[in-house]
Amino acid sequence: MKLHNRYKKWISASAAVAVSAGLLAGCGSDDKAAAPSASPDGSAPASSKPAEPISLSYWVGLQPNTARSLKDYNESLFYQELEKRTGVKVSFQHPAVGTEKEQFNLLIASGKLPDVIEYNFTTYSGGPEKAISDKVIIPLNDLIDKHAPNLKKYLEQNPDLKKELTTDEGNMYVFPALGVGNTDVTSGLMIRKDWLDELGLAVPETIDEWTNVLRQFKEKKGAATPLTFALTEFNSDRFNGAYGIGAGFYQENGKVKYGPYEPAYKDYLALLHSWYKEGLLDPDFATQDAKSKNAKATNGSAGAFPGFIGSSMGVYLDSMKGKSYDLAATQHPVLKKGEEPRFFTAATQYRGDGSAAITPANKHPVETVKWLDYLYSDEGNLLKSFGVEGTTYKMENGYPKYTDLIVNNPEKLSIGDAMAKYLRVAAPAPGFVGDDRYTEQYYSFQQQKDAVVIYNKYFDNLAETRLGRITETPDEGQELSSIMAEINTYRQEMFLKFIMGGESLNNFDKYIQQLKNMKVERAISIKQAALERYNKR
Repeated sequence: MKLHNRYKKWISASAAVAVSAGLLAGCGSDDKAAAPSASPDGSAPASSKPAEPISLSYWVGLQPNTARSLKDYNESLFYQELEKRTGVKVSFQHPAVGTEKEQFNLLIASGKLPDVIEYNFTTYSGGPEKAISDKVIIPLNDLIDKHAPNLKKYLEQNPDLKKELTTDEGNMYVFPALGVGNTDVTSGLMIRKDWLDELGLAVPETIDEWTNVLRQFKEKKGAATPLTFALTEFNSDRFNGAYGIGAGFYQENGKVKYGPYEPAYKDYLALLHSWYKEGLLDPDFATQDAKSKNAKATNGSAGAFPGFIGSSMGVYLDSMKGKSYDLAATQHPVLKKGEEPRFFTAATQYRGDGSAAITPANKHPVETVKWLDYLYSDEGNLLKSFGVEGTTYKMENGYPKYTDLIVNNPEKLSIGDAMAKYLRVAAPAPGFVGDDRYTEQYYSFQQQKDAVVIYNKYFDNLAETRLGRITETPDEGQELSSIMAEINTYRQEMFLKFIMGGESLNNFDKYIQQLKNMKVERAISIKQAALERYNKR
């Protein structure tokens, strides 16, 4: 198996940051001072707590599973313990779940900024550099260099990652959520393994094998919708990757391309049209919601579908315990046997979401930087990912094992919901994400553990096709947004028509010409310029 380098980076980083874990955290959960440790440059470590207690205002959205248990992060065991260790008190501001983007825009327009904003600033209109010029956030280069030894050391060991976190103008702007371990790919296509076994079929890899399996499911298992999808799931790289194209913008040998504008897109559409016409693709894919899809995944209507290892596969297997039901992850599809997939959906090491920026309103930037940097230490990661020893985990032979409070919660919370209540590990947040010791326990079914290996096997191949965290200039961003708003509407309209038969694929050239008329090539050139600037960082 070809494993990517995330786990190696995590091991090297853990060793490096362990020496500076005492930057803020000289205290354990019993609040007794621990022995100080040397910082990476060999100088004396900083004080474990500020000379005087400080308070910070912190704007951040609550994840839905967190909001089911907590009204405010101050109720979280993680933040309560973090305050004990660091002496920093935080007043949280939470937008209503589902309104984060709207409330973020209103927050910026109000001019009344908190000290810290946790948001995906790669999506800021005009990019992160525009957020700096708008005086929404401040550049962090000097602050990280002088006061964040843990993050600084990690970025020195991972220069490609530092490039992801830096604007074209050279500014660092957030304390990021950083992926580690071997679980950057947490979703993919999954299939009814019990049906495959009953029919004597192997897990499909090629498009031809997929077609045969779906036919067998329809004909011999009576599946009404052998392959079920929701419309938005076609925006992720799934079957399109077999045809050597991305679902959106991607690169090939340093040249930016747009998948729906490529000749091979016609072959991809032809496949989906043939599956739809034959009754292999769910006829309701254009309108169905998650609830409907989830029902089909377990009631015998569907035999294959895209989903997440945790919130799909784990939930389905758990709900069908004791019944004749089994799932298997499938490798990302290819056209020919022996080919390696190069297009599939995966997180980037810098997650974007869950990253904390400091605003100009902050009167304690140095203390804030030290507080955030603690999360990149060994001790800080252990707190963030596993919580308080003796309460949410026990250390067994150097391995932090979750207690029943997490894995067999007395309030009947799922593992994911319990983690969301007590920790900040179930979704991107400042610090490290995807520690293998966490995923090994979060994914409780063997089928999930197998899925991690299968989905991540070819992760390194994405380096050939993904664009990375490129950013457009404010003017480019505005122009690109205008172009793509029109293109996306038209592309989706034609996607549905081509698949459902409302438009013949004989008119594919007219579709391509219309994209050209809508300035798709200008959009590609903007992305190309951004990629070239990114490569020069």
